[in-house]
Amino acid sequence: MQAKRWFIAASYLSAVGVLLASCTSAAPAPTPQTAPPAKPAETRAPVAKPAAPTGTPAASTAGQPKYGGSITRMTIGYPDSLDPHFSRGSPFWAELMAPLYNGLFKLDAKMEIAPDLVEKWEQPNELEYVLHLRQGVKFHDTPVMKGRELTAEDVKWNIQRMSTEDPRFFRRFQFRLVSKIDVLDRYIVRLTLKERTAPFMHFMAQPFNWMVGREAVEKDGNLNRAEAGTGPYYLKSWTDKVSYKLAKNSNYFIKGVPYLDDINVVIVLDSATRLAAFRSKRADYVVVNHQDFTSLKRTNPQLTSSVIPTQFEFLTFFPGKKPFDDPRIRQAFSLTIDRQALIEVVTDGDGELIGPIFGVADSWKLPKDEIRRLYKPDVTQAKRLMAEAGYPNGFPLDVKVSSRRPYAMDALTLITPQLKQIGVEVKQVVMDHTTLTAQRDAGDYVALIHGGTAALEPAERIEQYWRTKGMYHLTDPELDRLLDEQRRETDVSKRRQLINQFERRMIEAGDVLFLFGSGEYQVRQPHIKGPIEPSNLSQHLVAYNWIES
Repeated sequence: MQAKRWFIAASYLSAVGVLLASCTSAAPAPTPQTAPPAKPAETRAPVAKPAAPTGTPAASTAGQPKYGGSITRMTIGYPDSLDPHFSRGSPFWAELMAPLYNGLFKLDAKMEIAPDLVEKWEQPNELEYVLHLRQGVKFHDTPVMKGRELTAEDVKWNIQRMSTEDPRFFRRFQFRLVSKIDVLDRYIVRLTLKERTAPFMHFMAQPFNWMVGREAVEKDGNLNRAEAGTGPYYLKSWTDKVSYKLAKNSNYFIKGVPYLDDINVVIVLDSATRLAAFRSKRADYVVVNHQDFTSLKRTNPQLTSSVIPTQFEFLTFFPGKKPFDDPRIRQAFSLTIDRQALIEVVTDGDGELIGPIFGVADSWKLPKDEIRRLYKPDVTQAKRLMAEAGYPNGFPLDVKVSSRRPYAMDALTLITPQLKQIGVEVKQVVMDHTTLTAQRDAGDYVALIHGGTAALEPAERIEQYWRTKGMYHLTDPELDRLLDEQRRETDVSKRRQLINQFERRMIEAGDVLFLFGSGEYQVRQPHIKGPIEPSNLSQHLVAYNWIES
């Protein structure tokens, strides 16, 4: 049985009633012809591409595209900012912002790197990338951007912005690898890296590393309450934390798309309300867990779906704070926690045992059998370690958890009696998500259960979370060395070995106790046609969706 801890404000319920409308379609129109993705003009150095996650759906469905109509996407949360460069990668940020923006490259329906704002590129050597931009790409016609053309100077400014030391820029490490940016002409920019970097193409294609308009940022200092993109849709109107309306960009650089006129993004925190809206066809898209998906399939057997790895949960201790400065205490906790029991109860058996890497292809991770051996519970040994460390009767412990992470709250509920076996009296401290993340960033915790979203590139999350000066305050020169070496290693087999060494060291150190990873289902109504996103960090595939009457 899965615990439910969703809450919903009356204002959200009211908004749902006002905004959820039936979708309609316009008269058929000829299928627009779009050019195939551009290929690199020259590539002399190999580039390691991220492997596609399992369960990637087909790129499209049969049928003649049609223009017009609106769809409603229900999502479980709202962004703290509309600035993509501040995003920490949450799926509900992507549902709103992905249709508004473009990047230099993108991940296509097969999760492979493809050109976006770049038309073609050369890689003269291992350190240089020469990017030729599409001509005629226009920013949205807002009072600030005024529909002006995107140029190579915009690319230079965006990369410099994203590589700042400002901690608000979550992926800043990805572009601090760039040592020099040369604007060769209005549409050509050359990037020179400090060192050979295996995942750099992925960094350029990653969601949220999108190009934004400089004037809009300079007007307010950020894009917290505005957007300045080039994407297939623009932000027409919004009610903060309630709903957002996206409207068709008629000047989109890919002619003939998007097909839909509007996208309504409605925030509904209560899972039962989202399911009811989908069943009654007042919502066209929802993301649900395994249990709710099984229920939906019984009542809506014709729905379309894709399975997506979404999130993972972990228990982490602030490095060096007592009593967790003693590795025996950390090991005792790990031996006491029954992770498989968490998976069976919290995810209805649909989760998986994980190390530091989750979301990419299995070939990058430690073998499942090895992870099972590392996580085998042994309460007797845990008690022995607690006594050796000077805590034979345990101790009280406050564990903080975000109210926005239901799986984390459920996991903490189950971990509490497990840890009581070794005398640890857990006090669950449920906090507002924004408050908890602020305290985490400031190091104001001894223990907390938190998590992250699935990665699209093997080292993506481990670079962000567990490098020295990363989000969780670890300081381990050996981990940093392994991260540096894997980033430079373009041989896939050798890079995998380095990443696996990193995983083993993290698991054995025990500063972070990885609990489980889980997937969700993106489901949509059968009358919505076209490609369905294979990732929770969706890109622009919604531009190719249409309504079949």
